[in-house]
Amino acid sequence: MPWIPTPSDGLETSETLRSQYETEQIISTLLTEQLAGSTPTGLELDTHVAFCRRLLDHPLPAYFVGLDASRPWVLYWTLHSLAIAGQPIDAALRARTAATLSTFQNADGGFGGGPGQLSHLAPTYAAVCALAYAGEEGWDVIDRSAMYRFLLSLKQPDGSFIMHVGGEVDVRGSYCALTVATLLDLLTPELTNAAANFIASCQTYEGGLAAAAFSATAAWPDAPAAPLGEAHGGYAFCAAASWAMLKGPSSSKRHNNDSSSPAHGDDLRGVDVLALLRWSASMQANPIEGGGFRGRTNKLVDGCYSWWCGGLLPIAEYLLEEDKPAAATPDLVDLYDAASLRQYVSLVAQAPGGGLRDKPGKSPDAYHTCYNLSGASSATLPPVFSRSIYEQLVQSFQPASNLSERSENPRTAGQDTKETDAQRSCQVYGRSLAWHVGRSRREDAMKHEDLAFIHPLFNICMPAVQATMAHFYRQNATL
Repeated sequence: MPWIPTPSDGLETSETLRSQYETEQIISTLLTEQLAGSTPTGLELDTHVAFCRRLLDHPLPAYFVGLDASRPWVLYWTLHSLAIAGQPIDAALRARTAATLSTFQNADGGFGGGPGQLSHLAPTYAAVCALAYAGEEGWDVIDRSAMYRFLLSLKQPDGSFIMHVGGEVDVRGSYCALTVATLLDLLTPELTNAAANFIASCQTYEGGLAAAAFSATAAWPDAPAAPLGEAHGGYAFCAAASWAMLKGPSSSKRHNNDSSSPAHGDDLRGVDVLALLRWSASMQANPIEGGGFRGRTNKLVDGCYSWWCGGLLPIAEYLLEEDKPAAATPDLVDLYDAASLRQYVSLVAQAPGGGLRDKPGKSPDAYHTCYNLSGASSATLPPVFSRSIYEQLVQSFQPASNLSERSENPRTAGQDTKETDAQRSCQVYGRSLAWHVGRSRREDAMKHEDLAFIHPLFNICMPAVQATMAHFYRQNATL
């Protein structure tokens, strides 16, 4: 396609339009130079590995003090980037990760951004994801019973989660809480009750999802909830991934009166998945912007949305297939331009000295390195849900080995039996690990894109997810 600039709205003094033109000019000039052969055109993974190693092995610059409350995130971003690049997490690094994060978990069960800091769902998610890469030493850090109490303490009557005690309602809270609960075998009806309804209430007129929604008041109980803000790639991903965690495969759909369903208590009023697909695909930028993604309508392209929007599309495809008969499901293989997304990551977001960035003119950082590589992985090794793998996992699940551990979880008296508890664990385990590589695009990917396959919901490399869930669900092996 030709590199056509964004049409003018006639308001040449508009700061937004001026920024758009400047971004287009910088990116198109860079692409022209790189595609002419004057600079490398593939992912230089060695430089990004070295970038991450510097963050882990050397004192951080003084300006990192601004990330003091995000220390679990820095660990997760760097460990995950190394894993995507195929680098093993050696024993010394696993031990350092476990030792560091062990000081971040508070008595209430949640993790703070550092020792003695407030328990918060965001660093809790990041800490658990980082500990997934630390192996058994990392898993032993987590106090599951306290963690369950912490997650419940943040649950709201409308199904949402506040980010911390006294904090704001945010769909990121739903995602962080449900991811942690799924990985640690803590996903119960008590935790998921009404969660799906809250998520659906965040969908906006555009089709994407916003951070939250106003709940209907007692005066207007039938009034629809109004989204708080505009559709956003990060919130939309969190909402779609949460929705997928709450929904089982269609072959095992249950009525709400079945207490073995994780979404027990919800009527699962719908997310309009087709509208979500349209919105997500429309966030891919034009060729003149390199084919990356923007996070909101009329905003600038940004490398992190390679994951938040690009990685959202396989989830939405799965949800659509679950909602519709196979014969009625459209072919979504080419729903977005995966080659252009890989081009953006390799030619636009890749910083010459290592690390990845938002766009040219921005500095590389751990956050953008993580999510650019995640997006490139999803575009190269597209995740697909396998019903046959799901059935195999369910059939091979060993509930007896799991009952004693599950019985330690705090429960409402009389709510569960060990049998339904194990049955639920079996289903969650099966559907969480039934993702595999679909039609690999390695054959048309640029050189050096030897990236690892990542879980589409949790954004952790699949072997770490399998090992972590096998540990907490007390299973001997995974498929």
